[in-house]
Amino acid sequence: MLERRSFHGIDTPLARVLTLNIWNLSGPWRDRRDEIVAWLDLLDPDVVALQEVVENADGRNQAEYLASRTATKYHVAYAGVPWRDRRFGNAVLSRWPILDTAVADLPSSSLSGDIERLALHVRTESLDVFCTHLSWRMDDGAIREAQVRALMDFVRARADPTGVPPILAGDMNADPESNEIRYLCGLAALGGDSAYFQDAWGLAGGGGSGWTWDNRNPLAVPAREPDRRIDYIFLGWRPGPRAWIRRAEVVANRALTGVQASDHYGLLAELAQAADDAAP
Repeated sequence: MLERRSFHGIDTPLARVLTLNIWNLSGPWRDRRDEIVAWLDLLDPDVVALQEVVENADGRNQAEYLASRTATKYHVAYAGVPWRDRRFGNAVLSRWPILDTAVADLPSSSLSGDIERLALHVRTESLDVFCTHLSWRMDDGAIREAQVRALMDFVRARADPTGVPPILAGDMNADPESNEIRYLCGLAALGGDSAYFQDAWGLAGGGGSGWTWDNRNPLAVPAREPDRRIDYIFLGWRPGPRAWIRRAEVVANRALTGVQASDHYGLLAELAQAADDAAP
């Protein structure tokens, strides 16, 4: 388990970031919500990116419920799209006050069974955090490519170009070898455009598969989908100020209270920056 630690030399802590798809209201939600709170208290992240967050018609949503039950009293931002008689979307919990938010609509799949997709931007005093959830079908690669292009336009328009590089987290529903993830990691161009984010697990996962969709999770088994790494934390890059990923770990991958938190596992990353802006 990642623990808070001291950094020396040019390293100073930046943020502990968690991403988790909470699987809307599916399964034993009343038990699962207690499990998610237990993991939040155990991990004590500074920033939490949540996907498949449901909001009722009265404005109450799952993210606010979780934040109200944790030892750390998080600030909450939420954005959703119509879903049945509710809303369905993304949320960010932040240890620090949220100064500004924005939402971008992403291209949507024309295939049946999908919903509109969006990205949520949250700005704190020192961080720009983007949370998203891309189209889910295995054959949605083309639409996900369009979604990451739109996502990058949103990041470029909203992130402070002089501050800490942006954090992008969420359920991308895509393998690391896919065009859409390779694009985000600077390994492929799409439509003549390129980008570069640091992939937390890929750079600092410490070995292993990093699967966040894993059939060892009993809540994932009924979907009959292959094991794969589809949930990510990315950290942008620019010549300065410098920031990087120190460590990353798959979390919420066992039951603390007797039930699994979600059909996804979560990912936790510890980010650092240069105390004196010296080259790493």
